[in-house]
Amino acid sequence: MNTINPNVYPKGGHFFRESDGTKIVGQTWSGVVSRVANYRKRAGLPLGNPQQEVIDQACSRDPGLCRNDNGVRAEQTKRASLKSRVLQWLALAKANNESPCVPDEVARARASICAGCALNTEIGKGCGTCKQAIGEARKEILGRTRQDARLHGCAETGEDNCVAIWLERPTIDSAALPAHCWRKRTI
Repeated sequence: MNTINPNVYPKGGHFFRESDGTKIVGQTWSGVVSRVANYRKRAGLPLGNPQQEVIDQACSRDPGLCRNDNGVRAEQTKRASLKSRVLQWLALAKANNESPCVPDEVARARASICAGCALNTEIGKGCGTCKQAIGEARKEILGRTRQDARLHGCAETGEDNCVAIWLERPTIDSAALPAHCWRKRTI
């Protein structure tokens, strides 16, 4: 069970979004709890547990605001964006001096699998600097090797499929990968 750290000001202020869509605002969390209870009485809604519901909603909206019963800050489980994960993966591949090492026919077979996969996700729009960084990293790793325009980032592994198909990669045990994935461990 989580508790709210009183020394941290919440993003967006102290508020609770009621099940009917009403936003209930207060100066403090105890003020919000009191207003939620009063609102439910006036609206003829079941009272429930306003104290715990306010805490749960605030913690799900802003995990850094909360701590668990041991006084330890609650962990934020939000996953980094695909663009960030791909950029990190490319930087690591460059640092490890990885270069194309699988035969053309293997890379083509892998490309066909990735191109038809639902996890082959566009890395991100907008940021020209990020697109340039991805393009330069691809050129540095792949050299003159042809890049397949159908390939993007893998939403599960965080790898750049355009580069990964050319590298010797270990299989991984992930239930999130489809059965046909060349990266999926099948044994």
